[in-house]
Amino acid sequence: MDARPYRIDPDTAKQSIEAGTAVVIDLTSPLIGSAVKGRIPGAVWVSPKEVLDRNRHSADLVKDLPELPRDKTIIAYCTCPDEEASARLTRVLRQEGYDAWMLVGGLPAWRAAGYPMEPNLAA
Repeated sequence: MDARPYRIDPDTAKQSIEAGTAVVIDLTSPLIGSAVKGRIPGAVWVSPKEVLDRNRHSADLVKDLPELPRDKTIIAYCTCPDEEASARLTRVLRQEGYDAWMLVGGLPAWRAAGYPMEPNLAA
């Protein structure tokens, strides 16, 4: 199953976040984390290395994530242009029954839209 159809644009994502109906997952690599100065407010960091480990079964990956509510939309974003980690996480979460979406354009698109950012503690 391809996660590409499960994409959410920054405008719609912002509306869901502001309405309190979404949880945001930040998949910023720790290798570049210190260079990324901001993040989407309230985003929960998840290791992209863990998400991209193809040897992990989907259920094990979800089990190791922070507890995610099933009654909210899950929005995952990357800082990378190929969005590989957010695509895989979206696919895995959907397989496990979550309403998961990947943010189109990732953090760069959010920032370009001028939407709120909070300091990245790793920076």
